[in-house]
Amino acid sequence: MPFFVVDDGADSHPKMIRAKNAAVGLWTRVGSYVARQLTDGHVPGEVAKMYGSAPQITKLLTVGLWHEHGHTCPRCPAVRPGDYYMHDYRESGNPSRAEVLARRERAAAKKARQRAAQTGSGADSVENPSSFGEESSGNRDGFDDETDANPDQDSDESAGHGDVSPEDSPGTSRARDPLHSTPLLKEGAKEREGSAGSSARAPKPALSLIPADWEPSDDDVCAAQLARTDSGREQLTADQVDAVTRKFVRRQLDDGKTAAAWGGRWRQWAETERPEQPAAGGVVVPFTSGAQPQTKSQQQRAGLAALRERLQGGSSA
Repeated sequence: MPFFVVDDGADSHPKMIRAKNAAVGLWTRVGSYVARQLTDGHVPGEVAKMYGSAPQITKLLTVGLWHEHGHTCPRCPAVRPGDYYMHDYRESGNPSRAEVLARRERAAAKKARQRAAQTGSGADSVENPSSFGEESSGNRDGFDDETDANPDQDSDESAGHGDVSPEDSPGTSRARDPLHSTPLLKEGAKEREGSAGSSARAPKPALSLIPADWEPSDDDVCAAQLARTDSGREQLTADQVDAVTRKFVRRQLDDGKTAAAWGGRWRQWAETERPEQPAAGGVVVPFTSGAQPQTKSQQQRAGLAALRERLQGGSSA
């Protein structure tokens, strides 16, 4: 059966964050329906209303995950009145109806040849070791393992999350590290489908300490600001983003943490961080309650001052 491709970075994509969980659930469920029914990304209005609510549909249209009749996206086809279309469905690596049907025809022809060879020899053929004359359980739906389920496309955009969708803002550029891939990853699907017959997997990225001059990407900052807004927190200023980043880098280095990429961890940190606030005299003090711990040098200076006071008091007596 065909699959609806969803990338492992979809959870942190700005469109997904703005859509919220309920609408994303509708997007995923309808994506499964579209892949199974081979609609090439078109969503019947009756199915959308059966699976989700009107506010959820509106949310998907607002953030640009779906299009409706009369949309202006140059990459997506026209939509019938009352129906919808999943943005960049084909560009994300989802196979078309014609490709799936062609694979099924090739698989059926291959199965016919195997059965004919088995019947002619009176014994199991080398091609089909199964004593029941059927395809293995992994290929019962008529897919030809010799073909790539997701052929390469001309565009490197991901369905539902293209960077130049009319609904997008300049802050939704493609991420710069492996944790910020777009929600529907064409390359990952190609790697899974194109490596049929081989059990080898791509090596995992090497873990390393965070660089002392590490900075978050624009996508990281955008996602953190959106999450803060959704949770009722004020957005960070540019200076506060710098301060939060310095604190984050120091903590990772002090703790000796290692990772392949740091954007996702920084976003989680920045979403809940209470930034430093300026005091009345213009001095920036930590936005926390209670006495702050002194540094080692401060403690030494305080001890010397106390010793000096005791000595002066003894001499005057």
